[in-house]
Amino acid sequence: MKLIDVHAHLEDTRFEEDLKKVIGRFEKTGGVCIISSGTNPETNRKALEIARKHNIVKVSFGLYPLDALAKEVEQNEDNSLRKIKPFNIDEELVWIERHKDECIAIGEVGLDYNWPEFAKHKEKQIKFFEKTIALAKKIDKPLIIHSRKAELDAIEVLEKHQCKKVVMHCFNGKKSLIKRCVENGWFFSVPPVIMRLEHFKMLVEITPLKQLLTETDAPYLSPVVGTRNEPSNITITIKEIAKIKNTGEENIAEQIFKNAKDLFNL
Repeated sequence: MKLIDVHAHLEDTRFEEDLKKVIGRFEKTGGVCIISSGTNPETNRKALEIARKHNIVKVSFGLYPLDALAKEVEQNEDNSLRKIKPFNIDEELVWIERHKDECIAIGEVGLDYNWPEFAKHKEKQIKFFEKTIALAKKIDKPLIIHSRKAELDAIEVLEKHQCKKVVMHCFNGKKSLIKRCVENGWFFSVPPVIMRLEHFKMLVEITPLKQLLTETDAPYLSPVVGTRNEPSNITITIKEIAKIKNTGEENIAEQIFKNAKDLFNL
């Protein structure tokens, strides 16, 4: 059984001490590929460094919407927002294009309206998002999309630019928006929290298997509250999808790996 984690953050500090063991545990489950997604200049470079050291790891270069607004939103020590050093968006896009042959996708990128401080910059978020879309189309890479509390706007921007190679990561939009994404031919990557969140069970139920992928978003979205998530938990997602689709885990894993192989040119 070949397993793939299409979205993780192996460059996160929570993996600094035991990354080799984490990768080893994934390989023991049948894991053959982890796509580690950067979110800003620092993590893009860390993810690339990890991919260069581990053949099983591929890299996706991203501009997380909150990180992209580091110049606009003051992030002080008293709040819980991400504390990111401001950077030049255009310069980072140039760097990404320069390293296009070492990345497998562009992401994560998108929109985030979850916090008022960031939501008030919708126009700027969309502007940055459109720049990343333009680059992804130019270098012919799939997009891995973050769309927290901004699902409709994200879909409309992607549709406006006629995007075809799209992965909606951890998508929390309502049923009508899920169906809209399905009609557009896009993919959904499903995290292990499907074990405890009915929303993802509903998403899997109404999405054709040929448009499903597996992710962990490790170290986030753990199936067990308060613990670190890791790629080996892909097996949990496979089991849950198999239950919902009423077929064997081998069949699920085989189709999902084929989906990923075709999308990312593995």
